[in-house]
Amino acid sequence: MRRAQRSLALAGRHANLLRYVERDSFQNVAGSLVERYMPRSSQKQLEIADVFRELYAAWLVLAPLSNRAQGYWRSWWCPGVVTSWMRIQSNRFHRYWLGAVPYDWATAQLVPGAAAGRIADEAFITHAQGLLDHARGDTLRAGFARYALGSLVWWPMAEATLQVARHHRAGMLWSEDSCWLMSAKPFDSTDAAWIDLRERPVDIMHWAAHVVDGLLHIKMNDAAVQRFKESVRDALASGTSPEHKLRLINAAARSFHHFARYAFDARQQAVELESWVWRRVNRHIVQNTPSLAARYFNLRQAPRDTRLHFERKSYLLDRDVTEDAWLNLWNPRR
Repeated sequence: MRRAQRSLALAGRHANLLRYVERDSFQNVAGSLVERYMPRSSQKQLEIADVFRELYAAWLVLAPLSNRAQGYWRSWWCPGVVTSWMRIQSNRFHRYWLGAVPYDWATAQLVPGAAAGRIADEAFITHAQGLLDHARGDTLRAGFARYALGSLVWWPMAEATLQVARHHRAGMLWSEDSCWLMSAKPFDSTDAAWIDLRERPVDIMHWAAHVVDGLLHIKMNDAAVQRFKESVRDALASGTSPEHKLRLINAAARSFHHFARYAFDARQQAVELESWVWRRVNRHIVQNTPSLAARYFNLRQAPRDTRLHFERKSYLLDRDVTEDAWLNLWNPRR
C-alpha cells in the first residue's frame, strides 16, 4: 500500500489515478478504515459506510500528492504545527497582523485544482467532482470530505495567495477550510480580513490568540470551552449507563485536550475545567460506581506539548511510522 502511495507521490501528469482508486489494495484499506472508525455503520452495511469508503479511497490517492502543495497544513499534522507557525511569525519575525481568507465550499470546483496538481485523468476528476456533493454542511461526512478533497480544491487559490504573501514578506498557512496570513502590516492584495493581534484576541481554529509585549499568547477560545462543558452536561443528562456517560465525557475531554495541549496559556484553563468536570463526575458517576474512577480522563494530569513543531513533509510515507500511527492519520474526527 505504501509503495503504491510513493509511486503516486512521484506520478507524472498522465497518471491514471482512477486505476489506483479501483485497486483491490486501496479498496481493502479504505474498507478497513471504515470498519475501524465507523464500526456500527460498517457492520450494518449502511449507505453512509459506502460513502466513507469512496472518500477514503480518494483520500488515499490524493494524500501523497498534497505534499507538493506549499504552505498546506496536512490533515495528519498535529495542531502544534499551527501554534508553532504563529509563534515563529510573531515572536521571531514580529508579524502581528493576522489575516484570514475563508474558503467557500458552496462554490468549490475540482478542475482548477486538478490542473494545479498536474492531474490529467479526466475519469478521476469526474469521480472526485461527484464526491464534492458530500463536502457541504456541518456533518462528520462533510468535514471528512473536506479533509479528503481540500488540498486539491483550494490548491490554485493557495498558490496565488502564497505569491502575494512572498511579495509582502508575510507568512502563509492554509487548510481545507481557510488560509491564514501573518504580516508586519496589512495589505490589500488578497481578500483577507486583517486583525492586529496586539489590539485584541482573535479566534483561530479552537484557540484564541493575542500578542502582549511582543510575545504570542494562545489559549482555548470561549466557544471550545463552552462546547466541552455542554458535552459534559449532555452526557450526564443522558439516560445511558454510568460507564457510557463516563466514556462520552472522556471523549469530550480528549477532544478538548487534542488542541489545548499545544497552547501554553491553556494550562490554567485545564486546571479550572478539571475541577469543574470532576465535581460533576464524582457526584453523578463515581459515588455510585467507584470502580469507574480509574477510567476517568484527568485533564490536569494529561501531557502537554508546547515545543516548536516542524512536521516532516513526507510523514505519510516514512517507513519508520508504525502501523497503528499510520492508521491514526486517517481518523475522520481529528
